[in-house]
Amino acid sequence: MVATPTVLENGPRPDEKTGLLSRVRNSGRGRISTRTSDGLARVTLREQSRKSYWRLYKYLILLVLIYLVCRRYVVYSPLWFFSIASKWLFPFSMNGGQPPWYDAPPGDNGTSRTSQEIPDYVFEYAPFVHLFSDEEYWPTDMSDHIPHTHPAIGYDPITNSNPILNISNLNLLNQYEHGRHVFLTSNDDVEDHPPWIKGEQNIPTKFTYPPKHSRNLKDYNKPKTNGSKPTHGGYSPAPAILITVPKGNNTLDAFWFFFYSFNRGNSVFNIRFGNHVGDWEHTLIRFQHGRPAAVFFSEHNFGSAYSYHAVEKIGKRPVLYSAVGTHAMYATSGLHPYILPLGLLHDETDRGPLWDPALNTKSYTFDHVACTVRPSMRNPDAETGWFYYNGHWGDKHYPLDDGRQYGFVGEYHYVNGPLGPRFKHLGRRKMCQGAFEDPCEIKEWLGGDLEVKMGKEVGVGEEWPEGETMPPGLIGDERSKP
Repeated sequence: MVATPTVLENGPRPDEKTGLLSRVRNSGRGRISTRTSDGLARVTLREQSRKSYWRLYKYLILLVLIYLVCRRYVVYSPLWFFSIASKWLFPFSMNGGQPPWYDAPPGDNGTSRTSQEIPDYVFEYAPFVHLFSDEEYWPTDMSDHIPHTHPAIGYDPITNSNPILNISNLNLLNQYEHGRHVFLTSNDDVEDHPPWIKGEQNIPTKFTYPPKHSRNLKDYNKPKTNGSKPTHGGYSPAPAILITVPKGNNTLDAFWFFFYSFNRGNSVFNIRFGNHVGDWEHTLIRFQHGRPAAVFFSEHNFGSAYSYHAVEKIGKRPVLYSAVGTHAMYATSGLHPYILPLGLLHDETDRGPLWDPALNTKSYTFDHVACTVRPSMRNPDAETGWFYYNGHWGDKHYPLDDGRQYGFVGEYHYVNGPLGPRFKHLGRRKMCQGAFEDPCEIKEWLGGDLEVKMGKEVGVGEEWPEGETMPPGLIGDERSKP
């Protein structure tokens, strides 16, 4: 007898397609129920929803973490993409639509104003300077400049017995009217072009450029300092002056000053204006959180500021161009019109000898609140008296009865010698050297700038500033004679 398989009429059967127990006979009524299947489906959907929400939460947490980590980098980044993107991605991180480093108020923010240490990154991003190919007046050591001059109050020589003046005691001249009308007057007739005003011995050594697409830029990005001469060249015996100024918003300003014994002005219709004995030029590189943010180029009594990513570089070091004769600083080579329309008055720059100022530098730190300068630990014995000198570094503009002088509509062939770095608004909050209320555009690219710069008229030359741009404590204050 063959056994007949027993069929459980009321028992569940596995579904052949899904493997789920999906069909159940309900209480002998012969109806099929899907209650069990629906319950399992709801459980499955709830589990999937929880997993989806948890996955979404993880993504949100990850995005927040990425935001917090990258916010500082994006906002302060020197890269062009991030610099532009930060204005859109992090508008609340800006100061009126500007990056945080745009305004550097007084303060320490972790960097002591009295410190004598200069961070390594200041030298890693030190500028290179293209001097003009046919330049006649090269960089000068101010120690070599002073012995060729004598102090005068206006046109009257100071005959009182003083010790021999040098860069360590030059501030002794502040005893005469606080130095305001003191001029270091040339001992020679500058029309004779004495050798000391030309500085030909200070022409930089030949510079060797890195090969194209080379990644081995260690010697370029980390220059040897204190007079050592690396293989890439660009060394000049005339030292540059580096002054670092810690400020608020975790900002550090690095001012690079360059001194020349003579400034030859530009000409209009073969009439030359703006010659003067002594010449101070500078550039400013602003750092935030140790990263370069922007670069300022001084041009006569005005200048231009660019974001770091925009300027030309060798490795990661900005490249500057010094105009022939005037030594005004520019970001590109070519013609640079200013003051007069149609380019009648212009500076000219080219890719002449490349100077690496970081190879020979006297470095200082500056407390812009107390107006106190200190030699850095890199050269702790460096002289400071020259910095506190309040007078001019060249002759007073010659009177019209002097055969060397002529004038036209308030402009003169020879003008006053310049004031020193103390008067270059080291405590500035914006990149530009004017007052805080003055406009200061940070340019994001180099091309297409044919605008005629409209600075102040030169007149008789540089004189003591007024208001915000005047250094503190010049008159009746012991800080003028440290």
